[in-house]
Amino acid sequence: MAEKLSYRMLQIGGVPAGILGIDELFQKLFEENIKPEDEDLADRLIKGVREHNYIPKPALKDYQVVLMDEYNQFYGVKKGGTGVVTRDYGQWEGHPRENIPWFPTVSPELCNGCEKCLEICPKDVFVMSDTGKAVVNEPFLCIVGCCICKSACDPEAILMPTREMLDSYRHGQRKST
Repeated sequence: MAEKLSYRMLQIGGVPAGILGIDELFQKLFEENIKPEDEDLADRLIKGVREHNYIPKPALKDYQVVLMDEYNQFYGVKKGGTGVVTRDYGQWEGHPRENIPWFPTVSPELCNGCEKCLEICPKDVFVMSDTGKAVVNEPFLCIVGCCICKSACDPEAILMPTREMLDSYRHGQRKST
């Protein structure tokens, strides 16, 4: 059986994106003595991420910027001697939580910065950005099936998946498409 890859959620171009194997990629680059200032780092990061993930062409530059920043942080932590801990989000209906695409997205055009979503969310899924808009910081902490934040949002800036989407994940089985 293949080793389970790490999974991390990153904000890329203002949208949450799940990345498989990023911690293993960073560790490999670190062990190869690749430094954040190395010229070919951006290309190596994209190539490494593409081994287990799809990167849309229009988002390539956004991915490069975020991955470079993440690797820079990883490198600094490793040079300081502290390890990176991968978060365990638990299970839902027999599936790893990070495989269930149930989480809010916030339209920055509609968000008025009222912070109601931050106040009402029991799991601290949201944070306020530097621009004064709510953003989803921890999508997989969102309670599967919950949409109380959407109900509290007066400008209707929060979007949620349809509950019917969850039917394909219920009872430990995923229907094939």
